[in-house]
Amino acid sequence: MNTEVREKLRVALIMALSAGFMDGFTFFHYDGRFAGAQTGNVIQAGIALAQGKVNDFWNFAIPILFFIAGVMFKVFYSHFLIKRHKFDALYLLLVQLIGLTLFTLLYATLLRLPNSVFVGILSFFMAIQFDTFNRAHGMAYTSVFTTGNLKAFSVNLAQWILTKKEQNLHAVRVLGSIIPAFFVGAFLATLIGQWLGAWTLLGACLMYFIVFMIYRVEG
Repeated sequence: MNTEVREKLRVALIMALSAGFMDGFTFFHYDGRFAGAQTGNVIQAGIALAQGKVNDFWNFAIPILFFIAGVMFKVFYSHFLIKRHKFDALYLLLVQLIGLTLFTLLYATLLRLPNSVFVGILSFFMAIQFDTFNRAHGMAYTSVFTTGNLKAFSVNLAQWILTKKEQNLHAVRVLGSIIPAFFVGAFLATLIGQWLGAWTLLGACLMYFIVFMIYRVEG
């Protein structure tokens, strides 16, 4: 499997779109919690604890713990796959695709969980994405939240204005494409979620399936 597939811009755009989609959905429907942007959860957990709202503290802390578990799972599973000379990104993508699809179907039909655990399970899958899809066209980017992308975009824009180097302009173009994808994802999830509820997450599953097909066709 060609490892360069994960660095294609179309893959980065879809993964950024899915991240905005997931965070937009959980923030709007689950009391301001984030599935991917854990900085927001950390800050709100601190505020809740300072106000003596212990239950609210755990509502934000639980997704953080699931995110940590997701990162650790990715490290262990990647180690297992690499030792067997298998391309880890494809298998990790399948964990996201199959896991999120099954979870969405169960939650939308039968399963009932506390909101913090629901968001936490989504955080687990987002952690896998964050630590797997992190390069586009040979340059680093973040596929789960976009503060780092905004910084890198701004730095490269300033450097291009000063030096007119093509590599800085290339970075501006790539990051300038990725950043709006988070916005579009959040917009779509909020809009669609008002009608479809938990079924909305099948939109993220569809995005993962498209990336999987890109791997199968172009890898």
